[in-house]
Amino acid sequence: MMKLNCLIISLVATFVFGTAFARGGDLVNNGGGLAEKNVMYAFEKLDIYIQMCLKSESCKLNDSQKALLETILQNLPAEKAAKQLFFASEKKVPGSFIIDGLVRVAKTGSTVGSPIYINSDLLYTKNEANEYDPMTIPEAVAVLIHELGHHFGNYSHEELDLIGVRASLMLQHKFISTPMMPWNSEVSATVFNPNLVSSFPEVLINVGNDIIDISKEYRDEVQCVGVTIPIPILPVPDLELANKKPVASILHNVHWAKLKEKNGFFTVTITGSVSNNCVYKSNIWIRNNDSKVNITFRIRKSESKQAWVFVPGSLVVEQFKDPWWKIIRLPFNPLQNVW
Repeated sequence: MMKLNCLIISLVATFVFGTAFARGGDLVNNGGGLAEKNVMYAFEKLDIYIQMCLKSESCKLNDSQKALLETILQNLPAEKAAKQLFFASEKKVPGSFIIDGLVRVAKTGSTVGSPIYINSDLLYTKNEANEYDPMTIPEAVAVLIHELGHHFGNYSHEELDLIGVRASLMLQHKFISTPMMPWNSEVSATVFNPNLVSSFPEVLINVGNDIIDISKEYRDEVQCVGVTIPIPILPVPDLELANKKPVASILHNVHWAKLKEKNGFFTVTITGSVSNNCVYKSNIWIRNNDSKVNITFRIRKSESKQAWVFVPGSLVVEQFKDPWWKIIRLPFNPLQNVW
């Protein structure tokens, strides 16, 4: 009977709120839709995140919780094929997210592929600076696991919350998030390091309404240095010979290094430490920790001046070293692009 009621609720919601539930990216407060996009990104990568939780003891799942998570994982292709993520506002459609007398962050039916409705009102939280913080990717994973769990049995909200929160907490330890300005996430960088020795990081830049995935650019740039011929002058790079691609990499110690303005465009640089897994001989690898990476791009205000916008084609990712022998520093960088 409970499954039938959930299905009826889902069908009624689809019919009644068909126009009210806009497909992702609905603007809420001044969040600009970033939380909605975090939810959609988390859904896209959910199979990776669930697999990590199942393999990690830090998720602290018992056998029944693992079994449900494995079932969710096995059915994800069918879930994604249904394209069932929708966003709406409880304030605009009162009662649409009230379940058991409480306003919920999401709701769904009881079968695989049932629409998942996300309450946009609860995706943004006002912080101490009176700014709105969007729901993060790990937090979105908790919500999605909870809702997908309803597709496979009469589980209580508490049971599904526990599984989702444990997966979310595990992921939070692997995510690095750094805003350009404290208490404001409108321009920020997010790095996810899945594994210490066998993977490359996911590197995301958040600018206004957009999530720019630069993981491929990072992976293409990082390299294991073979032989270095020192050049003791900054910013002239050392001569590097016999470089090769790493089999894995970690990006950490990420921070905002530079910000300059010209003609209404802001050029920003993020710097992080790079730890590459380098194989130099068969079955012999070492961890190369002496490189850094600069991620540089431009942003500008939108025409309405309400949000920051990423400037296409402005991204530059560059691995470099800053060793002790760089004792001479030129007053300018002749190698740097002038924007």
